[in-house]
Amino acid sequence: MSKNGANHNTGLPARPLTGFLSLCLLALIMLVDAAQSLPIDPYLAPAPLALGSGVAPQSAHCTNLP
Repeated sequence: MSKNGANHNTGLPARPLTGFLSLCLLALIMLVDAAQSLPIDPYLAPAPLALGSGVAPQSAHCTNLP
């Protein structure tokens, strides 16, 4: 392996460089998503865990039974 991190056998970058670039891409995607998203209104958001809340489901096929 050379000083610049390239593998002479395949011409591909070394694993640390690939991992770093992958993390940078992931961070960029998260930043773009956060910048374009509206903030969450805690008063209108559904409960994170609604088990036993008494709220009936509205879109499942089993709720349309007579």
